Amino acid sequence: MLRLVLMAGLFQLFNVSSFGQLKKFYTLKEINNFDTVNFNLKAASGNTYIKNYEQSDYPLVIYGNPDLDKINPSFNTKFVENTCNASLELDSYNSVSFGDGFSFVVSKRSKEEKKDYWKILLNQEKVYRLNMKYGVGNTDIDLSDVKLYDLRLNSGSANVKVGYQDDKSNLISMDTFYIKVDFGSIKTRNLGNARAKTVIADIGFGTALLDFSKMPTEKFHCDAKVGAGSLDVLIPDKDTPVIIYLKDSPFCGIRMDDDFEEVENNVYVNHSYAAKAKNLMKFNIDLALGNVSFQYSE
Repeated sequence: MLRLVLMAGLFQLFNVSSFGQLKKFYTLKEINNFDTVNFNLKAASGNTYIKNYEQSDYPLVIYGNPDLDKINPSFNTKFVENTCNASLELDSYNSVSFGDGFSFVVSKRSKEEKKDYWKILLNQEKVYRLNMKYGVGNTDIDLSDVKLYDLRLNSGSANVKVGYQDDKSNLISMDTFYIKVDFGSIKTRNLGNARAKTVIADIGFGTALLDFSKMPTEKFHCDAKVGAGSLDVLIPDKDTPVIIYLKDSPFCGIRMDDDFEEVENNVYVNHSYAAKAKNLMKFNIDLALGNVSFQYSE
């Protein structure tokens, strides 16, 4: 068994006079090789930006300018065989908890916060599993050119954007792309570039956009559950074969492009549907009180 050594340090802690805030970062250094990084992020509040930085020699670099009177950041690591388990927790001393999303929405707190901004950089060398939970704030995640095997994303009352650039995709096949929305919103971009075998969406009172404007290269299926929120799905074009299984109720709302037709009770297909199509898109939707829509991006 390889002996893995990680140096996770606080490199700098200094004042930035123009902002009157502290700025610091953590860096994951590799002395002996490890293959996979399991990164867990829990942010009670604040704003984060995550992307690949291909020129980085480090599997993980974290910059931040937290208000230390409000935020208590901590960074920890643990090894299991050839995997590094890394976690960043951004606890708020007087935080809005993950269960207080409705109170946050009703109070109409500002969505934009200039403080507590975090920038997290990945590289192209490691395989990543990302598990991220956000309370309130704004998050932008660019997964282009990352070896991402698994994504778990939970938004309490945060506004999250996650996806891929038009001409860039996941460098490996992804097992599961999972999103959960309580009161917040999650908007995906070019989700077909994720190369995910399975997409799972769990929407409570919030909203989610699944953007498949870039056609998936492999057959996949999506399981979605919608409570009182809304789910919008963008299909690449009318040449993409699609089948939709719906479990609905009298209190929900359903909208589909005219190209779809109901072939059985609560089973819909478009005119390009073929059961053995290599790029078949299959959806299982459990709809309670909310709304779901299927539209073509073109």
